[in-house]
Amino acid sequence: MMSTLLYLLVFLILGTAVYGAISAAPWLPTKRKDVGRMVALAAIKPGERVYDLGCGDGRLVFEAANQGAEAIGIEIFVLPYFYAWIKSIFKKGAAILYGDLFNYDLSGADVVFVFLQDKSYKRLLAKFKKELKPGTRVVVGCWDMTDWKDHLVKEDKPTDKDLPMYLYQV
Repeated sequence: MMSTLLYLLVFLILGTAVYGAISAAPWLPTKRKDVGRMVALAAIKPGERVYDLGCGDGRLVFEAANQGAEAIGIEIFVLPYFYAWIKSIFKKGAAILYGDLFNYDLSGADVVFVFLQDKSYKRLLAKFKKELKPGTRVVVGCWDMTDWKDHLVKEDKPTDKDLPMYLYQV
């Protein structure tokens, strides 16, 4: 009985990690300095609704909540999800949802954070075109959305050692 539960737990952890990596990106924590850059680029105003797609341990979610936003993270990998969910219990304005980011409605978003691999962009852009309202800001870390160049507002790359970040607006 105990070994069956252990196998089930290992399968759950590995299965969700693999699914997340295949569908959008493997979990890789955002560096603290990059969290600050992404939040600054978003120019979050108090009361705005912010989504972090593939939020991992919730770093961007909690920082957006610190700015007065209603911050919502979505994560499929069970380990960082539980860690972030537990932290969200104690953080006003932050919520962590479990599941596939493609299954959640983003129509109420004012800001969307994306730190995913570019292989997910085609599907993500279709979702954005369908759900995001005019004026919604999308902050992307690392890979630009080449098929969305006409929505690019600003590129941020202070030094050669920094990851590029992009601000788009619907």
